[in-house]
Amino acid sequence: MFIVRDDGTLVAMRASPFESESLFQTLLASHPSLLAGEAVNPNSPRRWLLIAREQAVPGEEGGAGRWSLDHLFVDQDGVPTLVEVKRASDTRGRREVVAQMLDYAANGVIYWPAEMLRTQFERACAADGREPDDAVRTLLASPEADAGAFWSRVDMNLRAGRIRMVFVADVIHPELKRIVEFLNAQMNPAEVIALELRHYSGPGLRTLVPRVIGLTAEAERRKGGVSGSVLSGPPPSVADWFSQFEAERGPEELALAVVIRDWWQAQGAEVGTTRSQRPSLFVKLTLGGRTGYPAFIKAGGRVTTGLYAVKTLPPYDEEDARRQLVATMAQATGLEFSDRAFDGEPSVPLARLRDPETLDAVLAIWSEFLRRARAQN
Repeated sequence: MFIVRDDGTLVAMRASPFESESLFQTLLASHPSLLAGEAVNPNSPRRWLLIAREQAVPGEEGGAGRWSLDHLFVDQDGVPTLVEVKRASDTRGRREVVAQMLDYAANGVIYWPAEMLRTQFERACAADGREPDDAVRTLLASPEADAGAFWSRVDMNLRAGRIRMVFVADVIHPELKRIVEFLNAQMNPAEVIALELRHYSGPGLRTLVPRVIGLTAEAERRKGGVSGSVLSGPPPSVADWFSQFEAERGPEELALAVVIRDWWQAQGAEVGTTRSQRPSLFVKLTLGGRTGYPAFIKAGGRVTTGLYAVKTLPPYDEEDARRQLVATMAQATGLEFSDRAFDGEPSVPLARLRDPETLDAVLAIWSEFLRRARAQN
């Protein structure tokens, strides 16, 4: 494999093993897109939300963890996705690895209450300073989605055995490939696949190439698709939301929230509230028949720019445009955002906007956002 740099030089990338299984697992946890969602379902590419690493699997009702699953994800349809990671150098037999996964699946669907998984996920979000409901809405690419209904869907899938088992390795050997293809053709509604994640390294570079195994034509013929989740429930009125916001955050932050609401409405945007346990105020913008959600005010006192929710509005369907906006927002506010902020919601505490210059700078960034979006829609 070769990489051509912008200056025309060629870098040879050599196939190499992962330095450790821990590194392998960390990459998957940090970058769920490595699970190759477009290959898993080309018609509806899968997106993933990590619930936990080293997820405990009990062997009896109310029991402690008897086993430990490498990763537990859910996709946007609430389908639990069990992931086991093995390097090619792992000396255990293929049948042992498969039996281990089947143990996890057989017990997990019975002894994992969805409410426990949700609580575990919320604790992890709290430790990372994230809003769990916002993470769910980002997964669903729907600012109005009801997180509670999503977790009900997860529970329903668990009870129905609608799960996905994924074996991940840097090399998938023929013996495991045959077992996976056989199981996937026979099992329904559960899905069994393998993901070969080839690793190449070069001077200062690392390349990962995923390949999904097990989705044979026979397996697809035998299985029905997983239906999409329907999330419902009445949101609070905007007036009720502001009343609750004032009670929790005080009159000063309320005044800032009103300024932001009024500014967006003056630009022709609609304002509404999300459906969740802690609703947010959202800004809905329609241009040229396309709808995006460029801004949110969170119940916790933060205002965000919904970059994941404006991909429908060129030029913000391009990663470079979203990255540029994040960089401008960081410079204007003095805040640092994560490397993945261009696909998320870079947020600013409302308290920081008490400074008129910072507030004006954020409004100027949104003005530029509108100018560019209107020019292309």
